[in-house]
Amino acid sequence: MCNFNTKGKVKNRFFIKFLLLFFISFLAVSISNGTVSSAASRYVKVRYNKKTHKNKSKQLTVTYNGKKISKSGYKALVIKKSYMVPYNDIFKSGTKAKVTYSKKTKKIKIKLNDTTMRMTVGKKTAYVNGKKVKLKTAPLSVYYVSKKKTKIMVPIYSVAKSLSLRYVKTSSKIQLSAPLKLTYNGATTYYTGVQGGILFNHTAYKLSSLPVLKIDGNMYFPAEEVFDQIMKLEYSYNTSNGKISVSDPDNSIDFSCTVNSNQYTLNNKTYTMKKNVMLIRNEATKQDVVCVPASAVIKALNYTYKWDKAASRVTIQSVNFFKWSKEVTDVQKQDTQKNYIYDVSASYSLTDNTGYVSMNITSTLPDILNSAVIQRNNKIITITIPTSEYLLDKNQFSNFGEIIDKFEVTKDNDSVVVTLTCKDTLDYSYAVQNNTLTINVLYNYAGSKNTTIANYSLAIPKPSGVTISKVTNTDFYANKKFRVEIQGDYVNYFTENPVVINNNKVKDVQISKASGKTYITVATTSIQGYKIYEEKDRFVVAMNTPNKIYKNIVVLDAGHGGHDPGAQNKGTNEKDLNFKIIYTLMKNYFSGNAPDTKVYWTRTSDTFITLANRAAFAKKVGADVFISLHMNSSDSSSANGTEVYYSVSNNSKSFSGLTSKTMATMFRTALLKDVGTKNRGTKTAGYYVCKHNTVPAILIELGFISGSSDYSKLTNASFQQKAATSIYNSINNLFAKYPTGR
Repeated sequence: MCNFNTKGKVKNRFFIKFLLLFFISFLAVSISNGTVSSAASRYVKVRYNKKTHKNKSKQLTVTYNGKKISKSGYKALVIKKSYMVPYNDIFKSGTKAKVTYSKKTKKIKIKLNDTTMRMTVGKKTAYVNGKKVKLKTAPLSVYYVSKKKTKIMVPIYSVAKSLSLRYVKTSSKIQLSAPLKLTYNGATTYYTGVQGGILFNHTAYKLSSLPVLKIDGNMYFPAEEVFDQIMKLEYSYNTSNGKISVSDPDNSIDFSCTVNSNQYTLNNKTYTMKKNVMLIRNEATKQDVVCVPASAVIKALNYTYKWDKAASRVTIQSVNFFKWSKEVTDVQKQDTQKNYIYDVSASYSLTDNTGYVSMNITSTLPDILNSAVIQRNNKIITITIPTSEYLLDKNQFSNFGEIIDKFEVTKDNDSVVVTLTCKDTLDYSYAVQNNTLTINVLYNYAGSKNTTIANYSLAIPKPSGVTISKVTNTDFYANKKFRVEIQGDYVNYFTENPVVINNNKVKDVQISKASGKTYITVATTSIQGYKIYEEKDRFVVAMNTPNKIYKNIVVLDAGHGGHDPGAQNKGTNEKDLNFKIIYTLMKNYFSGNAPDTKVYWTRTSDTFITLANRAAFAKKVGADVFISLHMNSSDSSSANGTEVYYSVSNNSKSFSGLTSKTMATMFRTALLKDVGTKNRGTKTAGYYVCKHNTVPAILIELGFISGSSDYSKLTNASFQQKAATSIYNSINNLFAKYPTGR
């Protein structure tokens, strides 16, 4: 680090000011000369029709046959709503057209190939081979102020089209190219339409005989060059009768068609195309080229076809993408403990921007394939097959076009892991049939037209005659599962029409049958809310965190359980009374397909759950309120009545201002009215499930199991039903008065 004294700092400060002033002066000179400055590039000062204009339009470079022909400082610029260019720079020097200009008459003459165009400065009327045409913008004499030079400017689009030049405008360029002089259908023409290439199995090819052409709204490509040289099919052409023959031994395809005919033969059956096969003569090379309607022929040969407008090329994709197989020896088949993967194949289908890749994994033990775990994490889909060996030499393939970037097989301890890296987060479906696991990765799967369920998680194909009335569901949230139940046996149907998965939280989908129903059991990575909708040809399951699916969420807690019986009297355990009222009786109130109020129980069986886990459960499911049910006990049999507790340490408020204290009072008041117990008030206490909850929480002591009068009530079935109904009604009244805002 340098040390400066005060004097040195002053000198240094003056030096910096000097440099700054020098730079500003230099910049100013540069701007005035038009050599540097972003500001200068924003406009060009020109004068025409006796007026000076600051032209702020974007200036475009002009190319001809890929070579730049516009001169620096005289690019194409918009004048009177048309891109204008100097006629001599672009058409005389650039395209090598024969050009003359008369200063006296102000007439411009441009001749290129068989076309002569005549224009006059200041006039919109022009003549092309003697025929009158109207220009959008008249040619102009334009004076460039900074360069002190005059240019005769013409509308480039009108001139290019009149001279049969191919014209393409991008954001930075105007691209001109020489026309193709072609003869077909008995006439010679200068073709200026689409000129494309070929992308076959992800490799791009530039065609030499003729490019892809758009004729009468259909794409044509040169048959011999595409079929023989690019696709490596067996190709022949009989010049005497105009018949072409194409065969693909691998796909068992035998195809033929004839010039000037719209019929083709495929495997001895005759079909009709919309357009004829054509013989097109390229006058530049003097070659006759057989061209076929691209879409019809490619699809007939069992390849996928797509016209990529942006890239200007026909995309052709093999349907059968690869097949890796190995014969399994008798020794390997004898090992019944390990699953041997001996065949992997992939097929590809893409039509009209929708399609799929279908992967087939064949092994020796179908039961192990049934236990495969298939998961999606953003763009990556993994298939983990336990206790398996991979017998094939090949284990990686890259680039499945629009769908998959990479397919690879790896070993993870005793499992085989198949990884699909997709180009996007894509839906998938899978099914196991015999000893083959098939997984379909879907490209641009048609989502729901119903905007409320556009973000579906599962799409379940709908068997014929099945309506939503025949569909029920069961939530096994404690095990992070739910089940969709359809009346009837549709196991085979769903094997052929698998469930489509579109949610990273889906861990597994299993199809089974029991008791006259088909079960679709969905395993998830976390507790999920879900709702089932019916569409025309499928059921759609919307799945998300519970508070994104349900309007209201309640956690009901049956106190005690398992090895903790709670209070006891005359052989009756508190845990059983709590469970019967708040779960056994109340669960019937909250059935159906995604009701407004969703209830989660801390326990659904006689199990022990810690207080900490009970309180934490409310946060896990995004609950709005927490209600715990208990029975009181005392050494005195005279102690009877209902009391409801809350914690002063729980200061949580609902969206609409509900507090634990308010809720405790509401439930106590209702219970006293509905079941007729003695009023012991609303009280505070440091009960764990109330104190440590993240939402308004209460603990109900319904009555004294030890009480002389309460015991007979608590053990009475009618009383129990009234208590369950009272709590249910209080929940409804609570959310009516204090809505969640969802």
